[in-house]
Amino acid sequence: MTYDINKVLPKIQTVSDKYILGLKDKWFQDTHAQVTWKEYVPQAQEWFLSSKLVDLHGTEHFPYVDVTCGNTQFIESFVLKYGWDGFQILNREYAYYGLMGKHGVELEELEPNKPMIITLPDFITGEIRWEWNEILRIAEERNINLHLDFAWTIMARNISIDLTHPRIQSFGISMSKLSLNWNRVGLRWSRQRTMDGITILNHYYKTDINTNVFSCGSFLMNHIDRDYGWNTYGALNKDICEKLNLKQTKFVHCVHNPKQDDHGLHCITPLLVKHA
Repeated sequence: MTYDINKVLPKIQTVSDKYILGLKDKWFQDTHAQVTWKEYVPQAQEWFLSSKLVDLHGTEHFPYVDVTCGNTQFIESFVLKYGWDGFQILNREYAYYGLMGKHGVELEELEPNKPMIITLPDFITGEIRWEWNEILRIAEERNINLHLDFAWTIMARNISIDLTHPRIQSFGISMSKLSLNWNRVGLRWSRQRTMDGITILNHYYKTDINTNVFSCGSFLMNHIDRDYGWNTYGALNKDICEKLNLKQTKFVHCVHNPKQDDHGLHCITPLLVKHA
């Protein structure tokens, strides 16, 4: 099989294949049982943590689990809690922060006693940040609480993160990167109970709102394997990379192009969808 190199794009696209799009049609066309918050949380927790390709070790240290409207809410709730100047990020972070005017710093510039949010794997390299162990060391020395954005793990493989480090305070995962932005739903795990918008939503309004979101999330989890991305497209990803001289990353739909000088991620979603 031959592949068109012009279909390798600099802009990342989620994998909107026929099966995923078919589930959306099925959800809106058929009648479905209502799923409550109480029913949804354990199902979602089991689904998100059931990956055979991503190992999050030590999740039992995070007993407080809340439903989120995707990891965007995880980020925004964190920002609202600490204020725009009350938290820090590293350079080469998720573009969301830069678009909102938040600038990152280098490792040596991290401030003591100031919480930090980190995207893992990052969307620049498609890997766990090379300085991860150094981040943990500095966080311990400077009393920096870490909050981990795992949104991209839904499309990733070969990841193992030890969450037992005491400076890691929360992490969030969502389904959105499976081209499910139309029903944004995820979970946040916290080491200690915190009071913010997510907590309030889950505590006071869980029986009154979002039932349709829970029910749809449950429906999707019943029909999509947790490792759907790599299980469906892993062999094709490898073949594309070999024939086009591209380098694989942790993400099934993102690669590196050694011929490009930007060293950023490039997207093979059009090739995956066309040739699957």
